[in-house]
Order: sequence, then C-alpha cells, then structure tokens
Amino acid sequence: MINFKQMKKVSLFSALLLLMGLGLHAQQISPQAPQDAPKASDFTNDEYDKFVAINAELIPVQQEVQGKMMDAIKEEGLDVQRFQELMQAQQTGKLTDASDDPEEIGKFNKAGQKVMEIQKEIQTKAEGLIEDNELSVQKFQQMSMAYNQSQEVRAKVDTLISKKMEGQ
Repeated sequence: MINFKQMKKVSLFSALLLLMGLGLHAQQISPQAPQDAPKASDFTNDEYDKFVAINAELIPVQQEVQGKMMDAIKEEGLDVQRFQELMQAQQTGKLTDASDDPEEIGKFNKAGQKVMEIQKEIQTKAEGLIEDNELSVQKFQQMSMAYNQSQEVRAKVDTLISKKMEGQ
C-alpha cells in the first residue's frame, strides 16, 4: 500500500523526470513568453485524477530505479554521496577541482554511463505509464511544473491524494 509520504515524493520524482529526459518533447515546443503561475483551473478534474493515478504508479518504478542507480554507482567502487559530489562538480565545470585521482574520475564516468542508461529505461517506462493513462507527456510535464510552482495546484493534487489514500 502506498502512503501519503510516498505520494508527496512524487513532486520530486516528477521534477526528476522533467530534468532527465521527458524534456525531449519540450524541445519541440517553441519558446513562449513568461506566464503567470499556473492555476488549479488550468487543468480539468479528469486530468487531475489521471495525474494522481500516474504518480501512484510511478512510485514503485521510482523506488526500483533508485535502487538500480545506487547499485550501479556502488558496483564501480564509489560511494553514492561521493558520486553526487562529483556530479555537482562536473555540472559546474569543476570536476578536476573535486578530484585529481584519474582512477576515481574513471569510476565516476563509468558509473555515470550506467546511471544514464537506467535513466533512459525509466524515461521509456514513465512515458508508457503516462500514455497508458491517456494523458499526454506534455500535459504531464505541465502539471508537474504547476505542482511545483503553484500552491493552488499543489493543494488540489494533495487533496486528491489524501482522498485516494482514505479510500484504500
């Protein structure tokens, strides 16, 4: 059974999906002028129901993927925390400042490749779950961003999650 805490992690997972690959679809969308914060009325009740259902299905997938990523990192002989430190350093262009050990950087690169493969796998699964629930990937992205940006949208989704949990 999925509890409310797990459902709350969904916003983080949704954001992760946006960052790691579902954004490929967004690249096809032409840039728009900045918009006001999303409102709850921007989405239909049916879309909210589908969004909550999709996120509930994504929780076990998320847990599986987190385990696979941690295993991949550990298999290369790195601690997960150290991998994250190196990843942050790489993203800021300071990997060589974080480590001057070529062996550690090699392990980091191998682990990073494995993590990217796992991310591709989760992207495919997530897109399938979204489409199986008859919501477009683009709409799911919009709702995920709205959940993270709008207290009104977040409150509506959290209320639906609470009702769903009470019904179980």
